[in-house]
Parts: sequence; C-alpha cells; structure tokens
Amino acid sequence: MDALICDISAFLYWRTPPVVRLLTSAREDDPLLLSLFNPERVRNCRRALAASSALLGAWAGSSLTRAHYGAAGVALMSAAPLLAGSLDLPVDLLVEEPSQRRASRLVRPRVWGAPVPEGAVVDLGRGMGVVAPIVALHQLAGRASPVRTVLLASELCGSFAMYEPPGPVRALLQELVDERRLPRLSGWSPALDARGQISRVWSRPPLLSVERLAEWASSSEVVRGRERLAGAVRLVVPAAASPFEVQAGVLMGFSPRRGGEGYDGFVHNRRIELPPAAARIARRSSCVCDLYWEGGEGRRALDLECRSSLSHLGESSAISDADRSAALQLMGIEVVELTYGQLADPARFEAFSGLVAEKLGVPPRERTAAQRLRQARLREEVLVDWERLPFV
Repeated sequence: MDALICDISAFLYWRTPPVVRLLTSAREDDPLLLSLFNPERVRNCRRALAASSALLGAWAGSSLTRAHYGAAGVALMSAAPLLAGSLDLPVDLLVEEPSQRRASRLVRPRVWGAPVPEGAVVDLGRGMGVVAPIVALHQLAGRASPVRTVLLASELCGSFAMYEPPGPVRALLQELVDERRLPRLSGWSPALDARGQISRVWSRPPLLSVERLAEWASSSEVVRGRERLAGAVRLVVPAAASPFEVQAGVLMGFSPRRGGEGYDGFVHNRRIELPPAAARIARRSSCVCDLYWEGGEGRRALDLECRSSLSHLGESSAISDADRSAALQLMGIEVVELTYGQLADPARFEAFSGLVAEKLGVPPRERTAAQRLRQARLREEVLVDWERLPFV
C-alpha cells in the first residue's frame, strides 16, 4: 500500500455516507448506481464536483508521475474520485518517521511512531488505504483537549455522523429523499429538517465501542494522545444519536469538578418496551429515551428528551411526541424536554438543571467561584460547531 489516509482526513472519510461514495466513485455500470440514478445525471454531478473540488481538479490536471508526486501522491491522485465527496487538499497521510515528512499542496504528512496494527487499516484499492476510526481518533487526541477528545470519541461510539454533502451531491440525494427512494446503505440515513430537507446529521451504526477504545488505549505503542484516550474511556457515554445529545450529556453528566452538573448514571437511547395501555396511547410498541436515568428508592425513572428541529417533521410529529410522553408517564417515567436554546443560554440552563435535580432527588448545590469558572470553560469547549470539531 503506497499511502494511508489518517488523522483529520480519515475522520472525515469515516463521516461520509456510503451512498455518497457510490455516487462519486462507483463504475457507471454499477447495478445499484443505475437503480438509483439516471446515468446522465451522475455524469453531470461528477463533472460539477470536479469543477469545485481541488482534489479532483489536481487529479484531472496531473500527469500522475512518481517523480513529481512520489508514490503516495500518485496513489492519492488515483483514488481521487473515491475521496472527492469526503476530502479536500491537503490530505493527511501517515508516515512512520519524521524524516519522511515532505509536505506539498497535495499531502500533509502525519508521523505515527509505530507500525499500524493489523486490522486497523482498510484497503481502498489503487494503492490507497485509510486507517480505522480508532487510529484517527488517537491521532486527533494528541492535539485535542481532554474534553474535545471525549466529544470526538462520543461521535464514533454514537449512532450519528456529521456530513455536509457538496452541492451537486446534495441535489441528487434530496431527489431520492423526496421520492422516498434513498436506500439505507450499511444502515446510514440522513436526518431531515422541518421542511424535509437533508440536514448535516446522519444516523448510522456505531463505528467504535467503549470496550475497543479501552483496549486500544491500554495497548497502543504510540504514547502521544494515549493518556487522553484512556481518560475518554471513563467519560464517554455510548449510543448518543446526535451532537445535541452528546453536548447535553457532557454538561449534565460531568462532575462539578470538571464543570458539569454531576448527574451521571444515565444512558443514551434506552429502548423502553410499552405495555398494552401505554402502547395504545403512543401508537407504537416501544419508545427510545435520549438520556435515561433508572428510578431509585423513592423516585421515578427520568427521560430527558433533546428537542430540535430535526426531531419534528410537522404537527403530526408533535402530536406523536405528546402521546409518547403520556405513555412513558403512564409507566411511571418522568419526562422533561430540553431545547438547544435552553442548553446554550447559561441562565436558562441553570434553571433547567434545577428541574433535573428535583426529578432525580438531588439536593441543590451552590457552586464555588472556581467551579463556576470551570463550568464556563466546559461550556466553551462543548458548545461548538460540531462539523468543525476535528479541526479545533
């Protein structure tokens, strides 16, 4: 293998939905591609993508000589159509020795001071590979803060990805959504906004488990970033379904010493099977709770729902949410709803935190000046543009 995509570029690659890779790089006679898209529309999309992508522009205009680009650059250019929906220049490529670092407009070398373990590389063909999500996370952890490492790990251990399709790709995907023909390739599907438009949030199966993260952090030969990965193991709550859920979980669950509210012990997206009476109200057999605390002695279980425009696709969905809350409360589960506006406003969030404390039976606490400073710092790190997270 001549080149390995790694670091930020690998993280972005793993954020890319399989249907996008199909659209941008599959053979034009691919049966699945033909079943979804008109061939001429595919060609027009690829031409438009080439005109706007620096990576494809370099590929189209290069002579692909090893003397000019080196073996890694040639492999990168050969794989450009596969990567065009995910990456732009320069692309992060893995090298094992500092002496191999030779940056160019195509390549940003990243030193990895040990052989990549077997099974931690995916072969993309054409001499190109990409490191597994855990390797990309480890590299990012070498530069990210402990909190940002938790956020990145939470995405990989969650059931969502952030992906903004290029304009030509978005147009074709939206047509499939409008026609109800967009397939769930490998379990991926986009969240839609209130107008039925594709959002930046995609649902997918988790790419990483906390157990795998712990195993890697304890065995990796690469020291840089390893301690932060080990710290993330203790703080990541898996199975979050959106950035909002992760942000709410961190601010709610981190201890006051770390700037959080200290309401730990919850799980993300607990599925609750409904008995017949509750199922009749909800018109479904089960409900999923965004942040769920089990009930304890003298108190009921609590479901904290993260409400955003992506969760509501019109009035009928709002009615369904009301039915859902009634069904859970019939089962003895308290339901509270959190909006992003409440999360983002410090005064409103403090009041909301008091409500959660009351539901959990936690006595109110006064924060020290030092704790309030840590709280402000945590909010500054957590409430960020998630799409840009690997870059900060």
